[in-house]
Amino acid sequence: MGESVVSVRGLTKHFGDICALDGVNLEVKPGIFGFIGPNGAGKTTLLRILLGLIRPNNGSAEVLGFDTSSDSLAIRERVGVLHERPVFPGPIRVLEYVRDVVRFYGDSQSAEQLLKTVGMQDAANRRMDQLSAGMYQRIGIALAFAGNPRLVFLDEPTSNLDIESRDRMLDLIVEENRESGVSFFISSHILSELERVCHNVAFINQGRILEDGPVQELIEKYTAGRYRVRSSDANRLLNGIKGISHLDAAQIRGSTSVIISAREEHLEEVLADIRRAADSASIKVYGVEPACTLEDTFREVMRIGPAEE
Repeated sequence: MGESVVSVRGLTKHFGDICALDGVNLEVKPGIFGFIGPNGAGKTTLLRILLGLIRPNNGSAEVLGFDTSSDSLAIRERVGVLHERPVFPGPIRVLEYVRDVVRFYGDSQSAEQLLKTVGMQDAANRRMDQLSAGMYQRIGIALAFAGNPRLVFLDEPTSNLDIESRDRMLDLIVEENRESGVSFFISSHILSELERVCHNVAFINQGRILEDGPVQELIEKYTAGRYRVRSSDANRLLNGIKGISHLDAAQIRGSTSVIISAREEHLEEVLADIRRAADSASIKVYGVEPACTLEDTFREVMRIGPAEE
């Protein structure tokens, strides 16, 4: 995949007594990268360091080969950014504002092209303070592409977007990476979307990287032997299957699903016992499927925590 677009070594950041980053090491290769963690895990702190907005207490970080402490201007000239809560001037017209940004960058793309890219061409003459939350978000995404960046940081890029707009944005990310070679560093809580577009992901919690690697490899590593049983009553089903032989673990996930763990060689026997228990309690079992999504992987990584050093 080539050299890293982001390289972090031993990064530590404290805010008073709070340790926001605790010896973070991370290499992000060209492509589409997902950064995953609960609120307060350290995601925003790392992003601010990578953009040169704050300095770490210890360690170093590079973006596109530039040091974040000494070359932050060079970095910002080469990256695009969508912050989680973008702020734009209110009274100005959409097209006028985007044109100002394009002129600032000396962009080869026109403002009209950028607006069309995110489906906002029909709102070109509206005032910025008259836009809906979803339209506001799309303007932010358009501006992240201004200046033909080599790397784009996106913080919750599909928040406030409807389903159709989310699909358009995800397709745009994949297309820009495939056709223009733009890399993406995406922080999002919508893990199904990251699974759809990302080549690699990293999980962070309490300022520490717990795991990172190719999406499908991590899913296979952490969800082997886990299955989702969909039923008419997950609570009663869970009570009914306690004590089944070779059932390693079972937990409720929502009102209709129970996640079970069992070894492959015992799976048929376990599922047969589950169906018998469901039948005896008049519980319908609608289906059994592997619990092998990025969301399932996230839950397992968070449960296990960091590897022992």
